[in-house]
Amino acid sequence: MKTEKVFQLFIITQPRFFKDEEKFILQLLELGASGIYIRKENYSAEYIWNIFKKVARKFHHKLIIPFSFYDENNFKECNFIIHFKEKERTIENLSKVPIEAVLSTSIHDLNKWKELADKFKIIFYSPVFESISKPNYKPKISLKELSVQIGNRKSEIENLIALGGINESNILLIKEAGFNGAALLGTIWKSDEPIEAFNKIKAVLG
Repeated sequence: MKTEKVFQLFIITQPRFFKDEEKFILQLLELGASGIYIRKENYSAEYIWNIFKKVARKFHHKLIIPFSFYDENNFKECNFIIHFKEKERTIENLSKVPIEAVLSTSIHDLNKWKELADKFKIIFYSPVFESISKPNYKPKISLKELSVQIGNRKSEIENLIALGGINESNILLIKEAGFNGAALLGTIWKSDEPIEAFNKIKAVLG
């Protein structure tokens, strides 16, 4: 009998400084987050590395680091996921990472899936709903249309992760649409209680 695959919950960090962020990252991983994408704007590799060092080694494989930091000395020996932005998905850049490395990327058109599925284990699709963290960032097609597209590609999809405007009231719609998981940003970090916000979504999923 085939076991149903667990619906995954990823967290994307605030792009800017967030007080006690390392503590929250560790708690979220301990509570079962599938991965944490440490995405920062205008911060040094040293800043990200300091976050990395404060997370228990047993969780390092769940940390997602931007490709732009990959060549920094601190990260070369670590076990983590490497994330490529759309503009970074070049043959030259892909040749710089080990063949066994786990890679993730982002798309805004599901038609991109077929050309990326062999190389990238985790693919974030956005936006599925109007973004909580980015004003006026809205979906181009409906969730119903996305569900049809996912259904047509179901055998090819392993880790298609929905992103954008996801909260406790719509998370089940994402699961029913056929996504393998969801990534949370605004609903976690804009909350006064990030851990409670995560637990509420977990509770909805059951």
